[in-house]
Amino acid sequence: MRFSTFGLVIFSALGSSRALAPANVTWSNCPDTTGVECATVQVPLDWADESKGMIPIALSRVPAKTPQREGYMFFNPGGPGGSGTEFVQNLGPIIQFILGRGMEIISWDPRGIAGSGPNITLFSGEADYEAFWNPLYGKGHLGAHGNLTITSDVDFIMTQVSAFDGIAQSLNQKMIERNGDLLKYVGTCAVVRDLVYLVDSVYGQGTDVNLYGISYGTVIATYLTQMFPDRVGRVIIDGVLDPEKYGNNIPMKWAEADVYDVDFALKSWTEACAGSKKCPFSNQNDTSSTLLTKIDTILNTAYERYDGSIPTFNDSGLFTWPYDNVANSIQSNLYQAMRSDDNGQMLAALEQHQSNSNSTQLSGKVVPPNISIPIGRSPYSIMPSYDTIPPDVLSNIAFAVFCGDAVDDGSTTTEDVFKETVRISQSTSRIFGSLFPIDSIRSLCHKWTSRAVERLPQKINKPPKNVVLVLGNMGDPITPYYSARRLASSDQLGTKARLVLLKSIGHSTLSNNSTCITDVVKKFIAGTPPDDAGNDDADVTCDIEQTIFGPVPSAWQQFQFNQTHDEPTTSSNSPSGATRFGASYSLFFLFASAALLMLR
Repeated sequence: MRFSTFGLVIFSALGSSRALAPANVTWSNCPDTTGVECATVQVPLDWADESKGMIPIALSRVPAKTPQREGYMFFNPGGPGGSGTEFVQNLGPIIQFILGRGMEIISWDPRGIAGSGPNITLFSGEADYEAFWNPLYGKGHLGAHGNLTITSDVDFIMTQVSAFDGIAQSLNQKMIERNGDLLKYVGTCAVVRDLVYLVDSVYGQGTDVNLYGISYGTVIATYLTQMFPDRVGRVIIDGVLDPEKYGNNIPMKWAEADVYDVDFALKSWTEACAGSKKCPFSNQNDTSSTLLTKIDTILNTAYERYDGSIPTFNDSGLFTWPYDNVANSIQSNLYQAMRSDDNGQMLAALEQHQSNSNSTQLSGKVVPPNISIPIGRSPYSIMPSYDTIPPDVLSNIAFAVFCGDAVDDGSTTTEDVFKETVRISQSTSRIFGSLFPIDSIRSLCHKWTSRAVERLPQKINKPPKNVVLVLGNMGDPITPYYSARRLASSDQLGTKARLVLLKSIGHSTLSNNSTCITDVVKKFIAGTPPDDAGNDDADVTCDIEQTIFGPVPSAWQQFQFNQTHDEPTTSSNSPSGATRFGASYSLFFLFASAALLMLR
């Protein structure tokens, strides 16, 4: 039975996934893989009303290689939109090698994603996608410039409210027309119920739920602790998207989370790059300050030369870089900044081309490498695509989940969204704050009219049966460390959480090599969590051995979190005095390179 609270529909009982008997799971070899098995389990479309039918949930696993399985770990790679089955098929054997032959590695495609129902559709293909979004372009500097202190920039961006409002309403209408009531059944609470049922079916009814959730996957993991506290086994929460803000606010109210630490992460990246022969963007005598000045010059030049046309990438290799594309690319590349040098290569190329040409277009021979999701656009951006558009973006499943999970205050307007963007750009991030309307599909949620049948608008303070492990980087460009600290604090999970701080940058600790993190995680899985420090500070502080450019900068080693002001003491060193706020979501592409370092 459900009851209504403040206009929200939630389950009156947060216990077991009803009386549905565990499924008999039949495994078979996954196509085009070796050593990975696939299966499908049927679950109710609506956990409160099984008469509405069943939907398939796709699973993949790497079975244990020992006679007796020593344990298992479900993984969620984030999103919303990340395919867990694809993750396991590609990276499961590597993870098992790291964790041990006796560990079973398993994941699932959450509702509406890849092999799992219900089938959510929006765009029929890339042409349909581009035709819908391109009207936002070609009209000028929609992304504006920096911290929006130029009056003409603020005036212009506010003139775009009407066009953006029309796009937001059209997207909602298109989603409703194509999917109808199915949109109500892809929310995070339903995903958690599916997970518990999958554990019952695969490992036995009542078995503790083990889950490693990253970014948006941390919302799934945290909701698990609140909906099924007595089922919590080994739960690891890495790269925290603040679950309480997520469930209790419209997305605009926590939009600044996405850029809270990104200026600090960029400055930290320049500290590692400066003077290193391994960093193509740095000369021998460069310092962090000179590199930040060079980045400012690149961004300013892109802004000044952009002619307002639709960015294109055609067969002749001509590519137009407006300000928002360059800034978005920098932020996206920071996700894996200690695993690949996409930023160094891209910025060096852009600097060269801007110096050699007055054109807004770049020759095909010198286009920055890897024009793909990490370089060209965020997977949750609404900017035009410069590469193959993945299925989850064509379906806009992230839109359905983010907006469907959110509170609807009934009063937010598109003008409010744009005014909040101006505020964030002026007070939180001078480089990236102006990107929100075009760089986050969540900026459209105020026009979304469908809500998940079950949501979790409550305090996150119910103690789970077992201690959970909460991990965060000092400079995460999308899910700031303070969100991890808040989740593990006495105000939320408290003594039932252990907080680990990694003094590095990148999205989640998986984006780094750290023997310390590896040891903590492996001991936790084996049943030994870190000791409780007895306060809201980190219970364990870890370092990395080196950056991709060489020795770890001293500023990283000296990093401290200022609990009085709830922001790092090094924040005064952020570029151009940027302050730090926020919390955010995840990107599945991170794992393609990050899994090799995982728990090593």
